Formats: sequence, structure tokens, C-alpha cells
Amino acid sequence: MSRHLATASAVLLVLIICPARLAHAQSVYKCTDGAGHIAYQEMSCGAGMREQLIEIEAPPPPPPRTSHSDTRARRAAPPRAARAAPRAAPVLSYECRTRSGVLFYRHDRCPSSIDRSGQIGGRHGGSREQVSAQRIPRLDACRGMRSVARDGREFDDVPSTYERNLGRDPCRKY
Repeated sequence: MSRHLATASAVLLVLIICPARLAHAQSVYKCTDGAGHIAYQEMSCGAGMREQLIEIEAPPPPPPRTSHSDTRARRAAPPRAARAAPRAAPVLSYECRTRSGVLFYRHDRCPSSIDRSGQIGGRHGGSREQVSAQRIPRLDACRGMRSVARDGREFDDVPSTYERNLGRDPCRKY
């Protein structure tokens, strides 16, 4: 076993140290002893070993070298198809804000006013508040809807569990 290990180590050492020399070799001898240990070598096998000649194909020619400026020029100019492709219009949602500072998000347009009577001062203490709208990217609206401690969260345009299960959640991709 130690002889086999020594032979394998020697072959490995030759492969590591001389890769260029072996790359141009045309044939290699595969030598197998009586115990079944295998060794690959350039020379013919010794007495008592079974010998097999293995032909090695020549390596493919290296790719042509390009100058550094050619490589930079190719990287700088994107392919024509990439330049010509139009960008998709961003999907927009709405940031709705009341005069009192309540902030909520909608995927469709904001209502003109909201009823805050249940939130402020009981049944008759509240009133309707005017709402202003601003268009924002859908990603920002979805992030805003996920924020926990925000006044106005109860007015967010959040789909029901049923709608989510049907794949109708506008925020599922964001």
C-alpha cells in the first residue's frame, strides 16, 4: 500500500510541477502491478507490470489575445438589443395624507375624504377629513403598508386573506 501511495504522490507531484511539459505529451503508459495498483508514466513499464499505451489529444489552441483597450471598448458599449429595449413603466400606488397628518396607502386613487368619527372623540366628536394624494412607486407603498406603528394604518388598501390566496395581492412581488 505504501508503494502505491508513493507512486501516486510522485505522479501527483509531477502533474503539479510540470503541467506545461505534460500538456505537450502525446502518449502515456498506464502500468498495473499484480496487486492492481496503477501508475501513469512517460516511460515503459517495468518487469511484471501490465502495460497499456494511452494516447493524449493535443490541447486546443489558446484563444487569440486581445489588447486591454479592445476589452474595455467591448465592455463599455452594451449590445444593440439592450440599448433598444424600452423600459417598462413603473407601477404606481398612492400615498394618501389628511390635513391632520394621518398617512395611509392605496393602490387605486385616494378617497377625497375619510370619516374619522370612530377614532376621534366618540360617535359625534369626529368629522370628515380632506385627503391629498401623491403618486409613489408601488415598492414604496408596499413598504409603507408593512410599517407597524403608523397612524392611519386602518385606512390602508390591504387585500383580504382570500384575495391573497387567489394571488391578487398587489404587493406580492414587492
